[in-house]
Amino acid sequence: MIPLLKPIYSCMQNTKTINFLCLVIFVSVTFSAWADDAPAVQPAALDFTNTYALSAMDPNLTGKGSLIAAICASQTYLDGRAQDDYRFNMNHHSLQDADVLFSDGTEGRFGISSHATAIAGILLGMDLSASHPDLGSFEYRGACPDASVNVYEFNRFLARLYAEFPVEEDIVVLSLGDMFESWWVRALERAAAAEDFLIVASNGNGANSQTPMPLYPAAGSNVLSVGVVDALMDADGNISVWDFSTPKTAHSSSGPTEDQRCKPDIVAPGTALVPSGNEKDDYVLQHNWSSLASPVVAGTAALLEQKAFSDASLKAAFDRPGKSLVLKAVLLNSAKKLPYWHKGRIENDDNHDAPLDYTQGAGLLDALAAYEQLTAGMGKPGEVPGTGWDNRTLQSDDKAHEYKFDVREPNQMITATLCWNRIYQKKYPFNHALKKDADLRLELWGIDPNNSENNVLLDYSDSVNDNVEHIYFACDPNYTAYAIRVKYNDDQPDTSIKHRFAVAWSVGPNRQVGNVWWYDLNADDKVDAIDNLIYTMIDNGMVAKIDEAFLTEALKISPDRMQLLVDGWTTWQPYLKNWIISHN
Repeated sequence: MIPLLKPIYSCMQNTKTINFLCLVIFVSVTFSAWADDAPAVQPAALDFTNTYALSAMDPNLTGKGSLIAAICASQTYLDGRAQDDYRFNMNHHSLQDADVLFSDGTEGRFGISSHATAIAGILLGMDLSASHPDLGSFEYRGACPDASVNVYEFNRFLARLYAEFPVEEDIVVLSLGDMFESWWVRALERAAAAEDFLIVASNGNGANSQTPMPLYPAAGSNVLSVGVVDALMDADGNISVWDFSTPKTAHSSSGPTEDQRCKPDIVAPGTALVPSGNEKDDYVLQHNWSSLASPVVAGTAALLEQKAFSDASLKAAFDRPGKSLVLKAVLLNSAKKLPYWHKGRIENDDNHDAPLDYTQGAGLLDALAAYEQLTAGMGKPGEVPGTGWDNRTLQSDDKAHEYKFDVREPNQMITATLCWNRIYQKKYPFNHALKKDADLRLELWGIDPNNSENNVLLDYSDSVNDNVEHIYFACDPNYTAYAIRVKYNDDQPDTSIKHRFAVAWSVGPNRQVGNVWWYDLNADDKVDAIDNLIYTMIDNGMVAKIDEAFLTEALKISPDRMQLLVDGWTTWQPYLKNWIISHN
């Protein structure tokens, strides 16, 4: 018998009909009125992540050939039994031509879920003559409109996992979650490792929701967890259709997990214009939910996969065991750091044992950068270009796999990401197979080409809990030659088993420079006189005299945020170098 399944929490709590009014924020930063600058294509979340830019650069990238599994929870239950209202609204104009197969054999004409329909729109929507009474006419395009999607009701999918039915899809997207790691989460993670598919899941809706901790399965080790980037909102509560800022713990669940792992892995906008679940041509705005962020990432991953399989030179390297790890490493390594990105705990030093930011993960999804990372191609250990990736195994006779590259331009950043899967037992309850697992380490070395004894360990990532390692390092002017090393942790108990990994690396300019949200010191999505006051107080060493009430009430800043600013001030201040010019 499969254990009794209870209704699962949805990562989206309600739907708010869009209300288009001009966004006016009386701050030093000017935002355009919506109606004047409205983009021709929606949902604009895909514009913010450069997914549309990628499609424009390569119009052949539509997701064709990619197979996605969408796992959707029923919206109502009767005596604990799902009532099968989990389906996409296939009557909607934007979905009428989508390639969708429902696992129960229906055509999606009844048992409709508005939540599932929103996810479908972001993935597959295509309506070249869409309109809204407050927005006018626009084109509606999902991330991967030509992909094929198999839709599974949640409980039925779990039954398949329990019975060890193979997962045939390349990408599995789940915009749902629970607070607890149940047997089905471990079963899903086991299947992902054994059958080599990418799981993309919503991390949760933050401290203001019923479930503030990272939710499972997103909190699982073998899952790409997606957090939320906030949409802007004016003082009257009107939500921007396309203007986004940064992740906030109030709306995006942050790590660490209960076992001290970093989550989320990546962030994307959680606000989007989506097809209505009730009508044929209506569109509604749904706001700041990780349910919408996960299909943004999953749809972008489908475009990357299509490119990898359609390019003969890429396919030869990509189409092998571990391709899902390559996708994960590429997406994380190319993510754009947003203001105040930092590893793990709030402190001055880089947290070598915490690979990612507890709120941002590796950063904001950047489809163009991910494309460039992927198409740079596979590099084998030895001399490699400054950007690339690899997919191979590590075993006991390998001291390390080393990738050497040169950096000739000044002021460059080196980013490197290592991913591998945790191992789980094959049968219920699918427990973690600790004896078969591995703990890997990622290192960055400065290389002296003339004398290897002068090589210096510049940075490393070595978490005992995570199966992701990540380095983000400003190049040292003393070195032009560098090496990334992948090796076992020195305390790895058993290195006799081969363990597959994917690693990605890149060299490029600092993409954090020039982001307006550096100036939003109190993280309230406004840049105003209060931020100017905070800057002045920190820069003059006055913060120690401030009590908590003044912080929260007058400065509108949390104690944790102030601690982050003060402890990292020498790091953050260069990004604020134009503050005095801009604000006085």
